[in-house]
Amino acid sequence: MTLESAFTDTSYGLELEKIRNKIKQLYTDLITQAYKLSNPSASPEEIQDFLETNELEFKGDGFEEESEDLESLLEALSKEDDLEEVKDKSYEKPDVESGKELKSKSKEKTTAPATKALDIQSGGLFKPKDRNILPKTSALKIPTGTIQRSITDNPSVSTVELKDIWDEERSKLLALVQKRNRENGVRL
Repeated sequence: MTLESAFTDTSYGLELEKIRNKIKQLYTDLITQAYKLSNPSASPEEIQDFLETNELEFKGDGFEEESEDLESLLEALSKEDDLEEVKDKSYEKPDVESGKELKSKSKEKTTAPATKALDIQSGGLFKPKDRNILPKTSALKIPTGTIQRSITDNPSVSTVELKDIWDEERSKLLALVQKRNRENGVRL
């Protein structure tokens, strides 16, 4: 049997056994050709031994075996358990505990250490506590009356030293103003 003949037979009515025989035939042809290529001086007995050791075997009966396993699994799943009816069972009224702590908990002594709340650090990279404190404010005083401004060129200075400094600085400033006026062409 060749590959061409295996592919040309495309009838859908082949039985499982015919398909297995075709696969076995193709497999034995392929391994025989591969063995002859790797060992050209092999005798027919060596080729037969090689075929026997590398024979293709199909597992079990195939579909029939698997269907039996599936049937047994379905039977196990569909088997109904003997269950008692719920209405025939007797029930007791449950004990409902009341109070801040459970009664069973108040009798037990724990080995856990006492815990305390963690201090939340403020400042640095930590968020400060939120406070809703508004700053105290008051209204501005509105001045009343007239504003007196006296702009004089001769201020009254009480000490002689300050008067001398004032006069010297004033003369420097006037000289600077005259110089700038000459540079910019301003005439007074």
